[in-house]
Amino acid sequence: MDSTLYYANKISESKSSDALKKAYQFFKKDMATSLRIGRKDRVVSDLLYISRIEFKTGFYNESESSSVKALSILNELEESDYNKGVRKVLYNHLGQIYKEKKIYSEAIKMYNEALVLTEKSIDSLVIYNNISNILKSQKQFKEAEKLLLQAVEMFDQVKDTLERARVLDNLGLIQLKLGKKEESLSYLMQALSLKTKTKSNSSLYASYKNLALYFSSEKDSVKAHNYALKAYNLATVINSISYKLDAGKRLIELGDYSEAKKFVYLNDSLNTLTKLSENKYALLKYDVSNMELKSQKEKTKKQQYRFIALIIFLLGTFLFFVLKAQHKKDKVLQVYKTETRISKKVHDEVANDIYQVMTKLQGKMDINEDVLDDLEDIYDKTRDISKESSAVNMEENFEDGITDLLLSYKSNTVNVLTKGIATIEWQSLSAIKKIAIYRVLQELMTNMKKHSQASIVVLVFKNVNNKISINYKDNGVGCTLKKYNGLQNTENRMETINGTITFDSSTNNGFKVNLII
Repeated sequence: MDSTLYYANKISESKSSDALKKAYQFFKKDMATSLRIGRKDRVVSDLLYISRIEFKTGFYNESESSSVKALSILNELEESDYNKGVRKVLYNHLGQIYKEKKIYSEAIKMYNEALVLTEKSIDSLVIYNNISNILKSQKQFKEAEKLLLQAVEMFDQVKDTLERARVLDNLGLIQLKLGKKEESLSYLMQALSLKTKTKSNSSLYASYKNLALYFSSEKDSVKAHNYALKAYNLATVINSISYKLDAGKRLIELGDYSEAKKFVYLNDSLNTLTKLSENKYALLKYDVSNMELKSQKEKTKKQQYRFIALIIFLLGTFLFFVLKAQHKKDKVLQVYKTETRISKKVHDEVANDIYQVMTKLQGKMDINEDVLDDLEDIYDKTRDISKESSAVNMEENFEDGITDLLLSYKSNTVNVLTKGIATIEWQSLSAIKKIAIYRVLQELMTNMKKHSQASIVVLVFKNVNNKISINYKDNGVGCTLKKYNGLQNTENRMETINGTITFDSSTNNGFKVNLII
């Protein structure tokens, strides 16, 4: 058997609070799954079953909420015969809810909504009976009679004997209230005849009870007692305490005290059963509420775990990038320190030694001048290497350091012009960025001195979108740009500080470079 059908039957048949609890858990779980996969039709069905359980356990407000929510979702779905049938059931169920809550106007409204969607005559008959019971409880007997007479006119279309008998029995009782004794007895007897054919004891009990009321109103105590006794005996067969208590009360009112002692016992038993039933459903209400609370707690706990996992992930990501940046910074500083150390070693040892050899040789007459020139050339190159890799002084004014660097390449044949250098907030830059900028400009100027044959060099410094832009341009011979040339080192340095460098040059068309830091 399908699980849905199994638990649906549990709602209708079971009197066990444990069975209802399991059914409730099943439909709650199924609804969560249906929501996740987008099966709105299943969600509507689950809500209807949940509403029925809530109604059966006395959760009328919750039952109303579940049914209204189901109708709201149903309005989002395409109209079909199946959805139309579900809508009718929901309206009918809401009618029952409002009847129990004694909101009779809303109950009748819901039953009428169900009636509009009803296509089968037997369903209309049931709804007419439901509405007439509400009207009867409001003592609107004429309105109830009119409705039930309409139901009687539909009998040719309804084969269900028991439903027709219920309409007739209800109509006979209402006409008794209206004082229409003849019509009342006729309908009550017709109902009894139909019920006898169905052999439905519970329905027969209602007929015997109503006929006892009728003959009591007619002061026919013999017949009244006869039907009251039949009702009591049938209640005994059915073994319903509430039926026996009701029938026993009617016998006592008719002067038959033979069942008086049993009446007291039955009354006590009924009170005990009522308390047990109340306790049973109270416990079920607690279980259902507890399940909701537990589910909410578990949901909250899962959300907390997800939040903690997200925080750990974000912290981990943050630490990864911080450590990565720190590693990059340490690597750049290590390179800078290595360059500085080599520069000092070249200057202190190699350059000085060459200079001393040159000094000694200059005093000897037989030394070839070409050798001295070669030594001087080696000395100059060594000194340049030392200078290019010497320490960058960032303790003093960095702007002056950059200016001095650029102007040091100025000569009788090369004019170096700068613009906007004072507009840059150099003090806001980190040491790593200062070193990179200094080295890149140094390498560009050295490249110009060695290869470009330029007579004019222009460097423009600007602030653009919270970044520093440095444009280099010379009027030299230019070159054909290749990926692996002497300027590759400048790209590496800019990459370490997340900056960019772009080159623009061609033969005999000068050399242009743009730095963005």
